[in-house]
Amino acid sequence: MSLEQNDIDQLVTMYREDFTPDVDRGLRQLHGRLKPSAGRIRRLPRRRLLAVAAVALLVIAAAVVLLTRDQQTYLINDSDALAEYQLPDGTSLTLQGGSQVRYDPNTYNLDARRLSLDGQAYFEVVPDQGRPFIVSNGTAALHVTGTAFNLRSRNEEMEVEVSEGSVILQKGTEKLSVAAMECAMAKPGAPMIHQPAPNLNHHAWRTGVLKFNHTPLEEVLSYLSDNWGIKCEWKDGKVCSYTVSGSYRGGDAGSVLMDIAELGGVKVRSTGTDGKHFLLEGSCSQ
Repeated sequence: MSLEQNDIDQLVTMYREDFTPDVDRGLRQLHGRLKPSAGRIRRLPRRRLLAVAAVALLVIAAAVVLLTRDQQTYLINDSDALAEYQLPDGTSLTLQGGSQVRYDPNTYNLDARRLSLDGQAYFEVVPDQGRPFIVSNGTAALHVTGTAFNLRSRNEEMEVEVSEGSVILQKGTEKLSVAAMECAMAKPGAPMIHQPAPNLNHHAWRTGVLKFNHTPLEEVLSYLSDNWGIKCEWKDGKVCSYTVSGSYRGGDAGSVLMDIAELGGVKVRSTGTDGKHFLLEGSCSQ
């Protein structure tokens, strides 16, 4: 569907203090500034049985574009599924549920392509040496000219994992060049971290694939947390440690946790109603 047609399915809210909005003019401005994709949707396999309903809900949620009084454009995905968008320069992004991107349509793609991210997204950036692509938060900034990467930015913490090309992660005066199959993290009060990422496990929320090769359990649990918000606590603070090898594809993240726990003889009990909080107990049989 196209924003130039009469079947516009997007909700546009415009407001200013002491100002009566000109809706027709506002829509014309929106047409020229935004080029969202046709709403192609990807979801993890656990949503297959609800595909039709999930798609319908996502189209509604993902279509909400807000122009605030400071003229910032928000792309918001408040559904549980994934949503795809296209920025004015042609850069595509996939937003995880609960994530949003914000940028100034008046300055975006002039001398630079600046935006902020709250949540997690996968970007395929259109190459443009003259207009760097910059994502920033209160702590760090990511500089890109053209590449593909996964980015998690929340609570002043920024973590990038690159699948193609390279990026530069900057915190203050410190800079890290992050190449394909590498990841890096910047957060307040700590040195930046830079390490290999041969399996691209930070992309799992989008690809549905986790791969481990003698990976410590603590690191495995961190991937489940970063990708799907899985929170684990050890009973009585007694932590079990062993390594995990193998591939896990799609399915419910809680079920993946059960399979991984079984490898070490760890018992898992759900402690919430959201399917994301678990209590672990075990003596580590591995």
